[in-house]
Parts: sequence; structure tokens; C-alpha cells
Amino acid sequence: MNFHGYSEEKLTHFRKIQSSISNKEYAQAINYIENNEFGDPLFIMAEAQCYMKLKQTKKAKELYNKTLVLCDEILNEKNDAFILNIKGNCNLILKKYSQSIECYNKALLIDDKNAVAICFKSVALFRLNEIEAAYDCLSKLLEIDSENTDINLFKAYYLNEMECYDDSLKLIENVLNTAIHPQAYLLKADALFEKGKMDEALTNIEKALKLDSNNSYSWYLKAEIEMHRLEHKKALNDLKKAVSINDNIDNYWFDMGSCYLNLGEYNKSYDCYKKAFNLNPHSGGVTNAEIFLEFIKNIAVIGKNLNFN
Repeated sequence: MNFHGYSEEKLTHFRKIQSSISNKEYAQAINYIENNEFGDPLFIMAEAQCYMKLKQTKKAKELYNKTLVLCDEILNEKNDAFILNIKGNCNLILKKYSQSIECYNKALLIDDKNAVAICFKSVALFRLNEIEAAYDCLSKLLEIDSENTDINLFKAYYLNEMECYDDSLKLIENVLNTAIHPQAYLLKADALFEKGKMDEALTNIEKALKLDSNNSYSWYLKAEIEMHRLEHKKALNDLKKAVSINDNIDNYWFDMGSCYLNLGEYNKSYDCYKKAFNLNPHSGGVTNAEIFLEFIKNIAVIGKNLNFN
């Protein structure tokens, strides 16, 4: 990100805050920001990020909206690409995707090679399910920096989303020829899984986990492969690791419920499915969660394994 207009002193403060955030010391970062009374949109946005990480969503949203007000005050005086990026990012986090794209477009009118604006515009377009337009943004990013690993991996992610798995695998192999990256192995495993190449997918997901064992989706994908092999005990253990890292994803709980169901542990199965539906009423593609849960109850009663009273 281009910090044009920021003094070295202010950048030193921001780097200290970012260091705390990187180390997951969110409360420490918040205290630092509040004790120094930064009235800058960049710092308020960082504080909002910390509250979001601490799952204090209401406070986080208040701060993101405060950041938007501060951005508008500055933009009323001068059109600034850096401030437009901040405003766009806040709108993106608040799921105001069209407004975020508007901000990024204005930033790109000032600087058509603004990598931050192009990158996050692609995210917003993806959220709006405009996949091809999102992919075009990534192609522009690669024109700016064709050797950038993160951009190439981001592009591979979109190729997977577009089900262009062969193109994705070629791009990932190019990345792995120059850098060993856990995300590359994860994306490769994802593509191979969708192509039905389970053994190769498992090999790559294990490489990803060896490099980064704190990625919940990696554990989830490993469990998916194991479930496909009917190895439900192994899958269950890996799903437990996934939810220990992130317990707010309904698919993790739904598949854990399926594992317990296959293992005949109906009470635990019911509890996991219920958690999944609390997060997403249509988890697992289920149309009616109440009927589904009643069905699990009936199985338990028939099996005499569970008393729900």
C-alpha cells in the first residue's frame, strides 16, 4: 500500500500496530491506538479490524462506519487514492460491495496501476458473483506484477471458483517452481479433489498442513478427502481441528455431524447439525432444518441410542 502523505513518525506507529495484529495481540493494538488518540482513518480501520477479530462485531461496525465518515471529510477537500482505498475496504468489510467498487474505480481514475484498488475490487466483484469481471481484475494485476506470488495464487483461487482446474494447476506449478507456499499446495489439493484425484489431493494437503497447521480450511479439505474414502474417524479428528481454529463455518459442523451419524453417535450428530443450522439455516443444501433434525431424532430413537427428553 502506498502511504503517500504519511510522516515517518506516523508510519512507525502504524507498523507497531500492524505487528501486534500479525501476532494476534488485538487487545494490545486497541490499547495502543486508543491511548495515542489517533484520529486518522487508517488507524481507526485497524482498530475496527481488531474488534472484528475479537468477535465484537457491533463495536467493529461502529468503527468501520466512523472510518467512512473520516474518509468523506478528507475526500470533500481532496480526491485521494489512498483514502479512497480505505473507504473502499471499509465498505467491502461491511458487505457494501457496490459502494466499495465505486471507491476503487475512483481510485483507479487517479492511478490506473493502483494494485490495492484492483485487488480488492476483484474481491467485491466476486462477492457479487461477477466472476469473469473479478478474473479480469486479477489479469490486470498480473500485468502490473507478473511475478507476484500472492497475485498468482489469488488468480488460481478464482480459476478454481470458475472450475478451470487444469489452468489453475498449471499456474500453481509455476508458483511452486519459484516458491514453497502452503496456500499453493492447498489450492492444488482443492483442484485435484474436484478432479477426483484423491491420492494426489491428500499428498498436497498434507504438504500444506506441514507448512501451516493453523489453516482451518486445510483440515476441512483433508477431512473431505477422508470422508470420500469412508474414513469417518480420521475425518472427524480433522474436522475437530478445523473447528478448534474457526468454529463459525457451518460446513465444518455439518460434515462433523455426518461423521458422527456414520459412526452411530446420534446425539453428537444432532448437536453438530444443530450448530451448523444455527450458523446457516440451509447448511449442507438442506431445505428445511427442522425436518432434517427431526429425522436425526427418529434415527436415534429407532436405534435406542439417544434420549432427547
